[in-house]
Amino acid sequence: MRIVYAVSDASVSDPSSGAPGVVRKGTHWSADDPVVKAHSDLFSDDPRWGLAYSVEPEGWDAPVEQATAAPGERRSVRRVEHRG
Repeated sequence: MRIVYAVSDASVSDPSSGAPGVVRKGTHWSADDPVVKAHSDLFSDDPRWGLAYSVEPEGWDAPVEQATAAPGERRSVRRVEHRG
């Protein structure tokens, strides 16, 4: 199961029932949950969003490089020729 993290607090509607619900910043959600799919802008797969802290940790706002391509995304690769 892939996990995503809420990036903010929000009031949402459950897409399957229309029932009101709440998303709390930092909570862990299944990426397959209907609320996540309907409100993808409220979630991130960056685990820093699920981190609890009393003082913002060093490097918190540093960008995280995506190591692999997302489905359907092509990554550019520059080949380096080694000469001996």
